[in-house]
Amino acid sequence: MIQQALPEFAAGYEDLPDKLWVVGTMPPMAGVAIVGSRRSTTYGNRIAARFASTVEACGWPVISGLARGIDGIAHKACLDQGGTGWAVLGSGLDHVYPRQHVGLARRLVESGGGLLTEYPPGTPPAAFRFPARNRIIAALARVTVVVEAAVDGGALITARLAMEMGRDVLVVPGDIDREVSRGCNLLIRDGAHPVLGEDDLVELLSFSMGPPPLGPPRTASGSAGSLDELLAESDRPVGEALADLIRRELGK
Repeated sequence: MIQQALPEFAAGYEDLPDKLWVVGTMPPMAGVAIVGSRRSTTYGNRIAARFASTVEACGWPVISGLARGIDGIAHKACLDQGGTGWAVLGSGLDHVYPRQHVGLARRLVESGGGLLTEYPPGTPPAAFRFPARNRIIAALARVTVVVEAAVDGGALITARLAMEMGRDVLVVPGDIDREVSRGCNLLIRDGAHPVLGEDDLVELLSFSMGPPPLGPPRTASGSAGSLDELLAESDRPVGEALADLIRRELGK
């Protein structure tokens, strides 16, 4: 592990460290942060995996915090399709937290990504360090995507910090009475942009970041999904969902 200067694209914001401890590499360009609740739902996990896979396929760096729930799902989705990612820790690099993600952290480094932190080796995880590390996630990302967030969640902190830095924030809307959607809906109320699928995600990211370095993925799917997925994501009758699936397959 070594110390490296904060990348130029992330520098210049108030209260950021000049250097980070790094294992692996720094992100080569401003990336896309995909963050969300540690107590994510099955639906949230599925959306996080699809969005992370889409962002990675486009060639933008995927950045998150290695936490349980949405963060870990996003990292794993990138790795499972042969990509990589970058994780910002709330501890020293020799204290990966949670312990269940030690293997995931190793895979990030081995695949060409990296682990980053402002805390020196030997620093244990502590509750107050995680909100602080979120400002680094926000600074390394040109756009922050919030998949699920409670009103008191760390993802909401990351999104607010990103807004303060003048970065764009995209949010997956959710049920108004679901705990892990309340933070998302509040962000949308306060000016964040809702994102409604993979095609929408690529279009919005391209507006903020320019054309995808690797081009838009063929599987970017506002089309997509099986009938089972469409039924799982809505309360529509089978006939309506089937008709929608057919229209998507025909590109109409």
